Amino acid sequence: MVGRSLDGRYGAPVMSTTPWTGRWVWAADAPVDARTLVVLRTDVDLAEVPAVAPARVAAVGRYRLLVDGIEVLTGPPRTNPRRAAYDRADLGPYIRPGRHQLTILAWTWQGPMPWWHPLPGHGNPLQGGAVAFEVDLGDRVVGTDDSWQARVVPGWSVGDASDGVLGRGVERLDVRGLTGDWSRAVEVVPRAPGALPRSTPPSYPVGPVLSYPARTGTPSRHALVREGDVWRVPEGLVVGSLELDVEGPSGATVQVQVAERGRPTRHDAALEVVTDGSRRVVESLDVYGLRAAHVATDAIVRGVSVVDRTRTPLGAHGFSSDDPVLDAVWAAGRRTVTVCSLDTYVDCPTREQRAWVGDAVVHQLVDFATNDDWGLATWYPLMAASPRADGMLPMVVGGDAEAGDGFVIPDWALHWIHAVHTAYRYTGDAEAMAELLPVVEGVLRWFARYVDARGLPTQPIGGVLIDWAAVRTDGASAALAGLYGRALTEYAELCAVTGDHGRISWARQQHLLLSKGFEVFWDPRTRRYRDALVDGVLLPSASQHTHAAALVGGLVPSDRVTDVVARLTEEEHLVHASFAKADGPAEPNSELDGSAYLGSGPPEPWWDTDLQVVRAQPFFRYVVHDALDLVGRRDLLAGLCLDWAVLLERTRDTLSETWYGGTTCHAWSATPTRDLTTRVLGIEPAEPGFTKVRVAPALGHLAFAEGSAPTPFGPVHVRVEGSDVVVDSPVPVELGDQVASSRRRAADSSL
Repeated sequence: MVGRSLDGRYGAPVMSTTPWTGRWVWAADAPVDARTLVVLRTDVDLAEVPAVAPARVAAVGRYRLLVDGIEVLTGPPRTNPRRAAYDRADLGPYIRPGRHQLTILAWTWQGPMPWWHPLPGHGNPLQGGAVAFEVDLGDRVVGTDDSWQARVVPGWSVGDASDGVLGRGVERLDVRGLTGDWSRAVEVVPRAPGALPRSTPPSYPVGPVLSYPARTGTPSRHALVREGDVWRVPEGLVVGSLELDVEGPSGATVQVQVAERGRPTRHDAALEVVTDGSRRVVESLDVYGLRAAHVATDAIVRGVSVVDRTRTPLGAHGFSSDDPVLDAVWAAGRRTVTVCSLDTYVDCPTREQRAWVGDAVVHQLVDFATNDDWGLATWYPLMAASPRADGMLPMVVGGDAEAGDGFVIPDWALHWIHAVHTAYRYTGDAEAMAELLPVVEGVLRWFARYVDARGLPTQPIGGVLIDWAAVRTDGASAALAGLYGRALTEYAELCAVTGDHGRISWARQQHLLLSKGFEVFWDPRTRRYRDALVDGVLLPSASQHTHAAALVGGLVPSDRVTDVVARLTEEEHLVHASFAKADGPAEPNSELDGSAYLGSGPPEPWWDTDLQVVRAQPFFRYVVHDALDLVGRRDLLAGLCLDWAVLLERTRDTLSETWYGGTTCHAWSATPTRDLTTRVLGIEPAEPGFTKVRVAPALGHLAFAEGSAPTPFGPVHVRVEGSDVVVDSPVPVELGDQVASSRRRAADSSL
């Protein structure tokens, strides 16, 4: 018997023993190096139904698990394949006494994709694809083996690869080869032969499989509304597979190009369907994010829908105040993170769908602050802990960029270290944190190899991005040095939890060297830090990025804090400067291409570098806001969050990538949703794991604000009106010093 237990936080049943009985299986006639769609099926007879029926699934590729044609689970999450993960579900609600059909629709791509890192080819029996499944039915365990039917389903392929950064090609579904209701795999025609069995997990080259902690989304459909050749999504931006109801002569083609706004661009994805002479409902396997779909065909298209499998946030958390703009910004940020939460956090649902290692630090902060489901927030640090041989993290995990082992973005790994620190603050899970500390150390020692005689990390390989603002990062970058300083400090704090005094000492020594070297960036004449030192010459420009990173990195002497705060907040001296525009301001919503300079190099500053400071783009504003909070200026944050109102002019429901354009839905821009909950309402963990909550509201220009935040023990609700603070909390409350008077209604805080 396989033991059963409940997963502590959400009550999901899990298989409690490590060994698998289900074997890796695949269709015997499947090709090795091609896009392949496989259906696997078995029948199960039940005399009695257990109260719970825990199941788990691992796959080399992707899959949908169905019981009697009803979708139960889809997965697995993308990873480096040597650190694969399995999914869990309870089949109990889907079964009753009698016969049931268990079906797995599984597929692999040909070569790397933005979301797919293939297995290595040499000596690899699983390279073409594989699935392992098992379910505990109480009296027995049913798992994949050679008794399962398995066959390749032809008709799924890829057309010409798209240009730009999309990297996914055009998905092609030829329904002449897709029999019956193939997308639900109800029937397998003709009757398939037995599956080709292999070993049980773990096995080479996959290795041990990790338990994926996140929920899978429940499928829901969004029907698009037709306006000529354009089909629009009434609800705003949605993400999921495309479902078409089509009818046309055999061989007719339906071209569907999605659009994140009104018209498709070269960055938007496309689907092609070939009809078979009958009316069919066909669903894509790839995932699309869109507000509209443009359809070109001579066939009849009766309907277009999006099958949405995103995870709706748990808990009725929200934010309301006497400023409706801030309320709308909070909601747009929450929605942006939701649609950027696929199998893992992705940059955007409408274009790449890559799992960038640095972007997701903001997604995680928002989920910890506003979502009862912390599955992806805890999965992200673990999934991204996929270092190269030199210790540096890839810029993207679980996709083509990691598979190619090419470019790295060093500062992205420093944001990941912050995510490890944040996960410990919120969960208090010292064991999970300790597992990641060797990877954290590997990143920091990678940087230490680039530290020059001054103590500054200088000219590391790869490309230091910071964000899409005009911040010089060649030579010794001040913003990078500040992030490195924060990472050293956070590493020392985490090592203190494990009692590793030797590594604490090393981190502090590195930080001391950095602090001394950082002085070279200070310009006493203009009372500011300059952005970069190149070949011994201090470059003239200064940015919010450098000043904020210096504060969070612990590199600013106390007598300079007032000057640094002024550089961060003097609105009349902040400038919208981006290398995307060489001769003037990158005005908000001007639709510039922010990446153009990557090939040509940064232009010279056009602004007054002695007076003006480069404004941070939405991503790095999380560091700017952290810096202000750190030095006691939380009171400024409500007003600063109003900067995001300009993004609502572009799209009301989601937040754009930059002030001037980019994608219309980029979760790295969602900092206000975090801050309105954690800084304006002031709800944060006072101790790791939220055994005590700190409530330190700072309303700024607001007269009233109300909302709640999740903890492992239940929600904390805060209402602030003037100097009156009301807190409902399941755990002890520590009130911030700035709370002049308060009333507290608390639930029983005994745990």
